[in-house]
Amino acid sequence: MNQPLFKKHETPNFSDPIAQQTFVQGIQNRQELIQSELNVNTSQQKLLNQRINTAKELINDLPASDPRYSALLIQMQMDQVELDELKVRETILMSKPL
Repeated sequence: MNQPLFKKHETPNFSDPIAQQTFVQGIQNRQELIQSELNVNTSQQKLLNQRINTAKELINDLPASDPRYSALLIQMQMDQVELDELKVRETILMSKPL
């Protein structure tokens, strides 16, 4: 069987209580907690940026009269709001003393 050249790390499903508990139990101190939260935040930002870029590409290919056009615009705006919130959270986390 062919194995991928690079192993992708699976993002834990933090809506699962067991995954939440495992995440918290693996933390030994405040610095590790902040670093872990920053790692999750960065991953979420990357995903949102990818989704926004994909939506922009799709929007460019659609005529404005297509019903999907406005839906993509709204989704992109919602993603941008979420991305902005993540950036604010990142700034707050980075300003916390370790």
